[in-house]
Amino acid sequence: MIGAKMYNTILTLRTLGKSQREIAAELRISKSTVNKYCHISEAEGEIHACCRAGRSEFAIAEDYIRDRLLNKPKLRLSRLYKEVIARHPEIRAKPRAFRKYVQKMKGDLPKPQGRVFSVVETQPGKQIQVDMGELRVDCSSGGKFKVYFCGFVLSFSRQLYVHCQIKPYNTDDFIDAHRQSFLFFGGLADEYIYDQTKLVAISEKYREVLFNQVFHQFALKAGFHPMVCEGYDPQSKGKIERCIKEVKAGFLYGSAFANLVELRNQMQEWLSVFNSRVHSTTKKLPQQLWNEEKKYLIPIPELFIQQQTRQADKTGLISYTGNKYSVPITFQNRMVQIEEEDGMLLILDPATGKTIATHQIPSGKGNLLKNSNHYRDFSQELSDLKVKTSALLSTYDSVGDIVEKLVKDNPKIARDQLRAVCKLANKFDKNVWIKAIPIIHNMQSLRATLIERILEDIERQDEIKTALSADTTQTIGESAVQRPLNDYMRILNHDREY
Repeated sequence: MIGAKMYNTILTLRTLGKSQREIAAELRISKSTVNKYCHISEAEGEIHACCRAGRSEFAIAEDYIRDRLLNKPKLRLSRLYKEVIARHPEIRAKPRAFRKYVQKMKGDLPKPQGRVFSVVETQPGKQIQVDMGELRVDCSSGGKFKVYFCGFVLSFSRQLYVHCQIKPYNTDDFIDAHRQSFLFFGGLADEYIYDQTKLVAISEKYREVLFNQVFHQFALKAGFHPMVCEGYDPQSKGKIERCIKEVKAGFLYGSAFANLVELRNQMQEWLSVFNSRVHSTTKKLPQQLWNEEKKYLIPIPELFIQQQTRQADKTGLISYTGNKYSVPITFQNRMVQIEEEDGMLLILDPATGKTIATHQIPSGKGNLLKNSNHYRDFSQELSDLKVKTSALLSTYDSVGDIVEKLVKDNPKIARDQLRAVCKLANKFDKNVWIKAIPIIHNMQSLRATLIERILEDIERQDEIKTALSADTTQTIGESAVQRPLNDYMRILNHDREY
């Protein structure tokens, strides 16, 4: 049926002289409907237009449907439809009609009371939220391996720290991750919030928590209060939940790592960037708020500092479990951070958390483990190499642009690149270098292998030109067939290898 407004519109258009087909096209209704209302009296038209639709078949079950929706607001409509049909088999209406009926009814029903969350921000130094995660990542040498990580976030500043390893956490690992977080944050918060993990709590009933004894003793010695969330309630520590998602999606997923050392070093770089962005809630930099929050943190107990740091002596050695281990020359007479992992001693820079040395832990005591590279001043070696390379190329490159560009474009392998160029300077003829210099200067990026290819290409072209320009006027006794082809074969072989 059509409404009164539509009926009056049809009459108006008919009065203006429009045909039934034109009226149907303009109002987007069928021509038969237009014809019907054009041939009835005005009184009948008003009755038809204003007549309400008939009562729904589901009205007989209205009280039952309303009661079910009030008590079980998330009940699936497909199930409720079956219940209604079972109680009233005389109903012939289809599920689609039932959905429309229930949707109209839901508009009159009271909405279920949702959970109310507090928006009061945590005080500085009051709370740290802790959570764990894991993800399989690509290995740069092929294959995959699983990364396990533990995240700590200060609830006030949102400063984040992540500890990671390649084996599942046990209680000792979990405690060690806390020690590392103490050093990173420069102190402890008053309370730490956890899931109901066995690393923290053995069981919980009626909010009575039976703590993991080893971890609880650690918390008491450190001076913080562990608190366990209610089961299946991630919203109560939503700050760290969000950070765990960021670690997975923003750092680990799609990345490849050679080993645990590279993973941890890249993690520190990522954290530096992550903590320097404007937080969407506080509208401030976590790093900036953290600098203010430090003065409210509990100082790190001396016991934990001594267990995790060592002072390198003037010879660049540290002591650990009765053995001596070397550190890079730049860390002599400095404090370093140590960590034991799968039979390896990891030595880290306390300022950045980056691994600066690794040693295999030997059996027994009294051993001296030295890495000869730790006693080489690489910065001085690089300077010497730059001087040496510039001297060899001075005939062709008096300004020294090639040396500087090589170092700039290859900062991590600069010494190897300069050594390679020194070899190339002695290997190729002066004329070849003179022709190659303009090409090398025009390259957007430079590396030793590219310089070598340019030099080889020019040398090969010179050899071909020399061979082609040779005097081929010979007597019959010295025909081309009888002449030795060593030079030609050498050139052709060179060309094939290139």
